[in-house]
Amino acid sequence: MAPHPIRKYQESDRKRVLDLFSQGMVEHIPATFHHTLKLPQTILLLLGVPVSLLLATGSWLLALGSNVTLLVFLWLLARYPWRKYVVTCLHTDLADITKSYLRACGSCFWVAESGGQVAGIVGERSKDVFMSMQVSLVETSQTQGEMKLAQ
Repeated sequence: MAPHPIRKYQESDRKRVLDLFSQGMVEHIPATFHHTLKLPQTILLLLGVPVSLLLATGSWLLALGSNVTLLVFLWLLARYPWRKYVVTCLHTDLADITKSYLRACGSCFWVAESGGQVAGIVGERSKDVFMSMQVSLVETSQTQGEMKLAQ
């Protein structure tokens, strides 16, 4: 296993850090969508609407089309909070990482490198008792188990 040095953030890392953060958050969308599909309310909706339309209109095409429309709507619904979170972070603390993490007392931002590229990020902000963290890893590093964060 090759060593993965962890160091403090530098301004030259900015583009890669923002890309890595955005990609890391977007990876949560499929899991959120699958979780939504497993909810009893969703199952009832996906079964009830087509059956109701079929009984009311007698059209199989309309019933199947309604399911496709509902699935697209649920995908957009699962995607919305993650996209909004990314936009919010990019306009708040990640807009100026140096100011938000490196100059602030009790805060820091680290990057992990793999092959000379930024492969992981960890940002910690402490405000009194509350602490928030930003953590993202390149997908290939996630599956190899090469980078482990100590708690």
